[in-house]
Amino acid sequence: MHLWIRLPDGTDDVAVAAAAAAAGVIVFPGRPWYPAEPPAPHLRLSYASAPPDLMDEAVRRLARALPAGGRDGTPVTAGR
Repeated sequence: MHLWIRLPDGTDDVAVAAAAAAAGVIVFPGRPWYPAEPPAPHLRLSYASAPPDLMDEAVRRLARALPAGGRDGTPVTAGR
């Protein structure tokens, strides 16, 4: 099972995936999954095999791997 996250315009999804991996959370940049679409930053999160008790910590680590703010400098939140 996968969850797709749309990142703010201008975000480097490959760099975010690398930063997440350095923090111990494996996510995938969306670019390879959209070869015929205009480039847009997405992350593909696979969670089917992740133990539920580790998900909160994984989300905290992923949040730290995201850029400090969106395009307008405001914090990136789940609602954006």
